[in-house]
Amino acid sequence: MAKIRYLQRTHDSMPGDEKTVDDQCARVLVLLGKAEYTGGKRAGSGKKKNNTGNG
Repeated sequence: MAKIRYLQRTHDSMPGDEKTVDDQCARVLVLLGKAEYTGGKRAGSGKKKNNTGNG
């Protein structure tokens, strides 16, 4: 789940509303310019591998 802030009006939200929505829905809304992430989990923020010591 991702927390977003709406930038434009939608069928169920007004600009400035903050909601927690499914990651895929949040990504689509952000890509369309309807919303922005407000912190918490962001799409693609997985744990990075640490490849030190390979030798």
